[in-house]
Amino acid sequence: MKKMLAALLMLTVMLGLFSGCAQAEVEQNPLLDAAFSLIEEGNIFLERYNQITGANVEAKFVNGVPYMFGGKGDELFLSQYPNYAKRKCWETTKFYRKNSVYIYGLDCSGYTQWIYAQCGKPAHDSLSNMILKWDYERNGNHLYNHRKGNEMPPYNELKDHLIVGDLLVGKNGARHIMMYIGTLADYGFTAEEVPELADYLDYPLVIHSGPSPVYGARFDQVIAENPDLYGNCKTTNGGVQVSILGIPLDEAPYQEHVQIDDYSYYMLEDTVMTIWDLPGCTSFCWFRM
Repeated sequence: MKKMLAALLMLTVMLGLFSGCAQAEVEQNPLLDAAFSLIEEGNIFLERYNQITGANVEAKFVNGVPYMFGGKGDELFLSQYPNYAKRKCWETTKFYRKNSVYIYGLDCSGYTQWIYAQCGKPAHDSLSNMILKWDYERNGNHLYNHRKGNEMPPYNELKDHLIVGDLLVGKNGARHIMMYIGTLADYGFTAEEVPELADYLDYPLVIHSGPSPVYGARFDQVIAENPDLYGNCKTTNGGVQVSILGIPLDEAPYQEHVQIDDYSYYMLEDTVMTIWDLPGCTSFCWFRM
């Protein structure tokens, strides 16, 4: 009897250890439902999100939502759905030209604001205020930032402190905003499946609308195949995508200069996953609304 009780006790301990070490999986979340609805059809993260959670999120646009400087989730954004709307750019930047016509998409803050609006959440502040406004640090909105005394833990430990929907705002030349969505392990990736990423399965993933090595060519094709709709449009240089943080840029198997930017990225089946260079930022914050 004592031996049986001892065996049962050992089994209970082992099961407890196993469950404690079991890999967490992404859970369905309205923020993720909204975010993934604007990525392209067939994107591996969208497919795995649906498989793991049973969410059945459908991409609103076959090719995803392109980046457009200043693009917001206003009435124009979905006015031509299932086709894309068009708009003249109202300011010249390094890539975009004032008064040139582009397929209407979202810029980085337009995308995160749209996600939050779909879930009935308040709009976030300007990116400069989010990073630099001392009230946000005092009030606890800053989980971590670039200031001494509020440093991040190691990348593989961030998952223990972040929740889906936390925002990363960074200044790396220009300011940019992204939303935390979990880790590769959360989406079911294993060391056997992606051996080149075995050391980074617990590193943070973000979803954002920003520069991409594939969106320009993708929307060149959209424009060429639909001249009646988009024949007067110029192409984009980015769109909605998933990136990983913390991996040294030179470790990525793909290094490419496209349009005006340099990219370091991995291929997960047919999906490009870029590295976003958080270590290269001069200022940043992890922001919780």
